[in-house]
Amino acid sequence: MDARRFDALTRAVAARLPRRRLLRRLAGGLTALLAGAPTAARGQGLPGASAGEVGTVELMCRPCLCDGDDCECCLVGITGGGVVRTAAGEAQVVLFASRIEDGSPRAAGFVRWIDPAADGGEIAFESVGPIAYDDDPEDERAREVRGTMLANGDGEHPFLLRLRDAGPDAVGQDTASLTVGDRLADAAAPTGFGYEAEGPLVGGDLQLLGTVGPVP
Repeated sequence: MDARRFDALTRAVAARLPRRRLLRRLAGGLTALLAGAPTAARGQGLPGASAGEVGTVELMCRPCLCDGDDCECCLVGITGGGVVRTAAGEAQVVLFASRIEDGSPRAAGFVRWIDPAADGGEIAFESVGPIAYDDDPEDERAREVRGTMLANGDGEHPFLLRLRDAGPDAVGQDTASLTVGDRLADAAAPTGFGYEAEGPLVGGDLQLLGTVGPVP
């Protein structure tokens, strides 16, 4: 799928998420992240990442969509978002994750998940700090994103987001599953908070980054 569609998709998804100005700013900057961050490495296929100016990270770049020696730069990760139909109702998610080192789970990105139907009322999760991104050895189209999340702006809870991009011809078959805090089987210590929800994306889309070049 063309990267332009993903910028438009992420903007549209972010606009639907209520009371989240930061998310709208992040979504609005996705074009810059997809196009600007790897520009210095365009066509070079850098194996790792290096810190640039303060506040920026150079994402891992693989040559792709080549016409002879002229190649685009493909990121290694996953992006997208939409409406997740869970057992309790409809949650909304938007995310971006891309590796910054070859062979390492270290990644740059963010996750936002808002569930108006959660127990106790609407809850908004926002990732903070570094994230990890991994393939699923049992499913080539599935990915995992791990890190720490705030819940309604409070606490620091470990999370695991499982995602599956069913592919360009499998409309409505992408899935997302979020587990937070004490619901994690490998949680290091109880946090006194737990959340879990999963379901198909009934609006929106997920895209594995690796065959989609950045917006010029």
